[in-house]
Amino acid sequence: MGYYVFVDNSNVWIEGKFLSAVKNGRAENILDAHQNKVSDATWKMDFGKLLECVVDGKLEEVKEAVIVGSKPTQKDSLWKAMERAGFKVETQQRNASNREKKIDTGIVQKINRKLYKESEEGDTFVLVLGDSDYVPVIEDIKEEKRKVKVAFWNNAAGEIISAADEYMDLNDSFEKITL
Repeated sequence: MGYYVFVDNSNVWIEGKFLSAVKNGRAENILDAHQNKVSDATWKMDFGKLLECVVDGKLEEVKEAVIVGSKPTQKDSLWKAMERAGFKVETQQRNASNREKKIDTGIVQKINRKLYKESEEGDTFVLVLGDSDYVPVIEDIKEEKRKVKVAFWNNAAGEIISAADEYMDLNDSFEKITL
């Protein structure tokens, strides 16, 4: 029994910046932060602490942790920090409009590979993402008798929270995972 962890970096990071703006008093609440595009550009996440939190401190039981996001610039040290924290880093090129593409489908593909080729009954898939687009893959994971834990900020889609076996509100761990 072990953990497979999948993180949508942009999703968790962008929402963390909005939450930080709320916590710093720059926005009244998360809805206000989104509507007025108020985020804390200085907020940084401790990826090692994030990983430790989402697996309840059982780092020795992590079979694989994957973080997916857009290809960084050559000088970006963020991805190296993620690797040092225990994540396998997967990146995709942005499109011609500099928009992120292939991230969600890439995560689903990686989940499916682990689900059908490597995982065992009783393993837990930890999804650090909040989109309801992932509900079908959660249903597949559960059908294969694996557990699903969703860990995200408290503005995660209700459908994804309901679909998971367990939900972890990252708002409760904000200070711990803030660098």
